[in-house]
Amino acid sequence: MSTDDLAATTETATTGRDIGVTLSGGGHRATVFGLGALLAVADAGLQERTVSISSVSGGSIANGAVMVGPDFGTASADEVEAHVAGVAKSIAERGILQGGAPATKWYLRALIVSAVVTGAALLAVVVAGIAKWPVIVAVAIALFALFGWLTLWLFSQRSVATERAIDKELLGNAHTTLAAQCERDLSVHHVICTTEMQGGTTFYFSNRMVYGWEFGGTTRPSPVPLSTAVQASACVPGAFRARAVGLDKLHLTPGTLTPDDHPAHGDVTVDRIVIVDGGVYDNMADSWEYRFDNRADRWPGLGTAQSTGAGELIVVNASSDWNALRPMNGGGLGFELNAVLRSKDVQYDVSTSHRRQALGGLFMNDPELDGVFVQIKDSPYRLAEIFSPKPGWTPDEKTRCAEAAIAFLDRYGVSPAEWNTIAEQSSSVATTLKPLGTEVCASLLEHGYMLTTANIHVILGHGDMSRTVDRARFTRLAQGLGGGSGQ
Repeated sequence: MSTDDLAATTETATTGRDIGVTLSGGGHRATVFGLGALLAVADAGLQERTVSISSVSGGSIANGAVMVGPDFGTASADEVEAHVAGVAKSIAERGILQGGAPATKWYLRALIVSAVVTGAALLAVVVAGIAKWPVIVAVAIALFALFGWLTLWLFSQRSVATERAIDKELLGNAHTTLAAQCERDLSVHHVICTTEMQGGTTFYFSNRMVYGWEFGGTTRPSPVPLSTAVQASACVPGAFRARAVGLDKLHLTPGTLTPDDHPAHGDVTVDRIVIVDGGVYDNMADSWEYRFDNRADRWPGLGTAQSTGAGELIVVNASSDWNALRPMNGGGLGFELNAVLRSKDVQYDVSTSHRRQALGGLFMNDPELDGVFVQIKDSPYRLAEIFSPKPGWTPDEKTRCAEAAIAFLDRYGVSPAEWNTIAEQSSSVATTLKPLGTEVCASLLEHGYMLTTANIHVILGHGDMSRTVDRARFTRLAQGLGGGSGQ
């Protein structure tokens, strides 16, 4: 597709679209919770108004999976549900790491066996050396060198193995590329956010463009596999190897970095981007729509990919709640490792808290942007009860919407106390890429769906609160059964 064709298609596709959805990180917890939120958006009839879905980490797994399905912006709610059901079943039963996914199951087994043989060979070298068995020493040294190298090589391939599992389990095993998704002329702009480590900012991949603040952008179709972008967005530092992608493969030029960007260093030339988990920079994925106009001013070509920013944001935050006491017992190496992991959690949480406060300020004070948070730690009743009528209050649209949302939740049959328990359970699901099981997936889908449905009605006035929802629907979805109305 030529740039002119893309511009014409984008202008048509984004006309009347003003809602942005952001999907946070949090492993498969975030993936499934985000899928529940997207189902709620579709059931509320808002897919026809959705201009962008931006995501990081576990949210990007959901975003990528939805991207390869029926066009979210034009599909019926039943079509969205049928596609989501297959994704949910895969996460419930196989996951993409440490579970039943063949692409990583055999990889992990090979890594473990190789590491065990390496350790055994080293032990044999020591024992045979003490016993003065030169032939066994020589053989053991050879095995140690061979399997030691194999172990290091296999360990270096952990990101690639996970990428293969993402493609096979969740993206249809079609080895699709960003260029192929561009050719589909999707009406929604699916933006996968990563963190570029050389510049310390976000780098974006989408079905319409690639862009980084330091590197500029292009709408030329990229041959980069979608699975690479998704895995890089979920590439937690340390757990996975950082991904490097040549600028030539992205149709960007090494001369993009200028003295204006780096006045202290003059010209800076690089020939690749180095990317990790998008949550390192922004774990709520709001950075794409946040100050969209500033990015458009810096890169005039952005209008070819997305003509306008969102006027309303639905911020789906599946980050686990850090505000509970988590004792750190013991000592030794385990204590030190736990301290490092906790430091990472605190950094993510603090940055997310500041972004949430900044966004909240925009929602209240910017006449051109409104929005709502859908936070996994919350009960669907929480926001509705905050805005429900109080003595001395003058009823307004939000109080009426809050009353309607409470009536909708009451008909659903789950009490506020039960929802508080569900919210605690959702937040406590580990940040993992293991299979979650049908029961946990069903609960996360239900929580994400009902919380989104209630919150977008209270704050934004969207959705029909007179309808009913079948609770058994979410178990069916986690079992891979979908496509009915579910209502």
